[in-house]
Amino acid sequence: MTEPASLREQLELLVPPGGRARRVIGWGVICWTFVGLGLLALAMIAVLARIAEVFPYVVVAGLAVFLLNPAVAALASRGVPRGVATVAVFGVAVVLVAVALELLVPVVVHQTQDLVRSSPTLVRHGGLVDRLARSSSPLLHRLGTTVKAWVDAHAGTAGAEVDTALRAGLRLAHAGLVLLLGGFLGFLLLLSLPSTSRAAIGILPPTVRGAVEPSLAEARRITGGYLRARLLVSFVVGTIAGLGLWAVGMPYWLLLAIVVGVANLIPMLGSWLGAIPVILVSLATKPPEFLFVALAVVAIAHVVDGYVLSPIVLKETTNLHPVVVLLAVLAGAELFGFWGVLAAIPVAGVVQYVLVEWVLPALGGGPVSRAGSAASEPEPSA
Repeated sequence: MTEPASLREQLELLVPPGGRARRVIGWGVICWTFVGLGLLALAMIAVLARIAEVFPYVVVAGLAVFLLNPAVAALASRGVPRGVATVAVFGVAVVLVAVALELLVPVVVHQTQDLVRSSPTLVRHGGLVDRLARSSSPLLHRLGTTVKAWVDAHAGTAGAEVDTALRAGLRLAHAGLVLLLGGFLGFLLLLSLPSTSRAAIGILPPTVRGAVEPSLAEARRITGGYLRARLLVSFVVGTIAGLGLWAVGMPYWLLLAIVVGVANLIPMLGSWLGAIPVILVSLATKPPEFLFVALAVVAIAHVVDGYVLSPIVLKETTNLHPVVVLLAVLAGAELFGFWGVLAAIPVAGVVQYVLVEWVLPALGGGPVSRAGSAASEPEPSA
């Protein structure tokens, strides 16, 4: 008596390989897979929107862990107890940050107050607008007088200045709170990082730990490597721009240097965003020809970044396509503002690694290479 065909054999008879039905089913599976991924992405966005207020503290804590853990791990490898090494490294970091804030904050606050207070009259200090208003050309003269009239009409009142100062003070206080609480959370994570990692790995079944550990090491390498490299590059760019602007006599040079350095944290768009305030202040306070000097200073800083620093310190940290970088930055800015921009690229790098090493091979049915480069190298510190 012939045994009944199995379900798989029956499906093979109904949908033979290479037939049109098999192709239709394959495309259907692919379409539903993307539908499921889209719904999962929407659900994740909804969840992230709920925790938007907590996200800055998490980012600061993550920065503390990824920036300081290499030094902590280096001391621990030399026989220093983990707790003592964490306290020592974190204490040195706190002292350095406090000294930097003590030196920079008063100057930045003074320059910001001066800029806000004098902004309605900056156009009368010999800048481009003042030159246009005194031009003999009727068209240029009309343009300059129109801009000056608009500035006079929209000059801030005393109440508006008080409101602006109050809002700036509240934002500064919130930033200080984020640094304080986020830094303390990072300190706690540094203390318990080895035990937390072992506990997270211990939850997994023993059969998959060998495949997951290299992937986690690679995710730490991507995240920590990018954050440390990006912050270093932006610090150097801001320092070069600040020294150059101070040397050529640019007003508000420190404030503009901080803007240039912070804007450089944004991939692709940062160099343009950082140059806009420099252009506006130069046009409002200096003769037109000074604009070329100011832009040359900013351009030199970004040339050092693009041709010297980034190829060295950012090499192979994420390996993302420029379109993916732009989309990740826009999505991060929309969800979490500046903190989302800072976290967008390492998160996108980790997501790309998971897709390439896990999801796509599983969907294609081929062998999954989960070791990657992390298997051939010693596990880097976070």
